[in-house]
Amino acid sequence: GKPALWKAVADVSTREEFNAKYGDCEEMDTADFDFVSKVEPFQRALAECNKDILITGRRMDQAAQRISLDVWEDGKRTLNPLAGWSWSDIIAYADAKGVPVNEGHNFAYRASAPIEATKRHLPDLPWEKISLGKPFWQCIEKELKGDPPAPITYVFKSFGDIHTTVPVEPHESE
Repeated sequence: GKPALWKAVADVSTREEFNAKYGDCEEMDTADFDFVSKVEPFQRALAECNKDILITGRRMDQAAQRISLDVWEDGKRTLNPLAGWSWSDIIAYADAKGVPVNEGHNFAYRASAPIEATKRHLPDLPWEKISLGKPFWQCIEKELKGDPPAPITYVFKSFGDIHTTVPVEPHESE
């Protein structure tokens, strides 16, 4: 196969170096953090690959800035074939076609109180990680929330990069 191309944040190799160059990552604006940690490294990788077109899995329902996402972005030579798909479309297709999904979808995180989204990546959070044995969307509410039901239940909804996302409540967008 073709070797993977790995790009990280430019000119830093530790969290301390990141914080010194860009500021505390915990305090950064989400858009700024996403640009520095995902967009810019991705742009460098694409330039190095000398791509002809880029095919993504981005959807309009994933973020406010994608509400008008085109299937074809000519200036970027980017194809977004799932632009008009919803979360429900994605999971219905995955289930109907037997598409393998990330094992992270098979877990629920049950908590007694809400945890801020900006804190859900931290270690030792006050939640219980439960193996569901199947993707969370195939579970009935009792399987997902437990018995007695947990006040708050989080799941990973991202079909992409679980390492750069946090669990959300099942009704929230990833």
